[in-house]
Amino acid sequence: KIALVSLIVFVCAAVVYLTIFLAMTFCPESVAKTQSNIVPVNRDAITGRVGIKGIAYKLDKSNLGSRVNFDLTGGYDLTPYFNVPIPDACKSTKLKGFRAPQFNVCVEQNGNGGCPLGNPDDAEKNYGLEKLPDEPIGYDWSDVESGYFVINGVVINMTPYLLAVGRTSNNDYLDQAIFAAADGGLVDASILFQRTSELKVAADCLVARFGAGQLAKDTPGCFAVNLFNYIALVIIGGIVLTRFFMAVVFQYFLSWQLVRRPPRNKVRPLSYNAAAPWAGKKPQTGVAAGGLGKGDDDELYTIMLVTCYSEGEDSIRGTCDSLCGTDFSDSHKLLFIVADGIIKGSGNDQSTPDICLGLIEQDESFRDPEPCSYLAVAAGSKQHNMAKVYCGHYRVGNHRTPCLVVV
Repeated sequence: KIALVSLIVFVCAAVVYLTIFLAMTFCPESVAKTQSNIVPVNRDAITGRVGIKGIAYKLDKSNLGSRVNFDLTGGYDLTPYFNVPIPDACKSTKLKGFRAPQFNVCVEQNGNGGCPLGNPDDAEKNYGLEKLPDEPIGYDWSDVESGYFVINGVVINMTPYLLAVGRTSNNDYLDQAIFAAADGGLVDASILFQRTSELKVAADCLVARFGAGQLAKDTPGCFAVNLFNYIALVIIGGIVLTRFFMAVVFQYFLSWQLVRRPPRNKVRPLSYNAAAPWAGKKPQTGVAAGGLGKGDDDELYTIMLVTCYSEGEDSIRGTCDSLCGTDFSDSHKLLFIVADGIIKGSGNDQSTPDICLGLIEQDESFRDPEPCSYLAVAAGSKQHNMAKVYCGHYRVGNHRTPCLVVV
């Protein structure tokens, strides 16, 4: 019992975790919300949204004027037009000797004529841009062009830096990594920047200083959660639909065959006394002594099995009353009660077998039956068992149904 209860608790805990906490673990609400609010880059249309340091800004009330003399397509990265302050992530001592972390990209050669828009923190006040902090800029893989690459899902725009330095590395292996990622077709450079501890720190610096947005793709955790949910939906839906169609087939194509009345020429009439030999010669269920009616002859003989273990008298009696109180003829049904062991349930004054025997009118000739041995579905010494069979009738209302009790 302890093992069974432990298994049930474990299965229930697993179901609760998979249903409620799996998404919270691998796809937190913040990540899911970010993915659902992404402003996609659209290089072919003007959507009224641009990106600054990876965050979307609305252009509805902007007054950029001649400072930006081209159409701002959806999600366009305006960061290179601003003089982005050096972030703290680029001031680590491990980055000394590298050029990129603190290089001034606001030069005429950066492709934007310097940084004409000033500090990005003043973009709202100076240019009427409306910041949308909960809407990041999202790139597809096809949007990551030359001069761009990806580090841990963040898109890095190194175009101004590459134009400013002119592709000269001077034995700077951070520059070499940047050139290889931006020009060598290495779209996802995450592994490249994990080779040394210095490159790991440099990756954080590049994300903070040159980040232009993020990939508009589910994270591996969110993808795994969605995949699991779809698989579970298919399995559960398949089971439900299978059971539904099986029920329909059974209801309309099979059930009527199980209870259809056999042809009269194949029916061998049985008297009530033949069905219940211990009942004596006098019919006990209201059937005339001359024989059974045609309706009774057409009814199938039915055994109603009730298994008991540690239930109380009210529970057992309620079940038996329900079965024996049906309209089916008492002469064609048999109540078969099995008391599985000499067990005294909690709150009971008697053992389960004594409760079952107290519910029936026992036949005197079967008052003290002889125990008989049988082989149970078990192993070792528990395989051999002994059982007694008691006979009588179960009475409820106007019904008096033949009954067997196996203990």
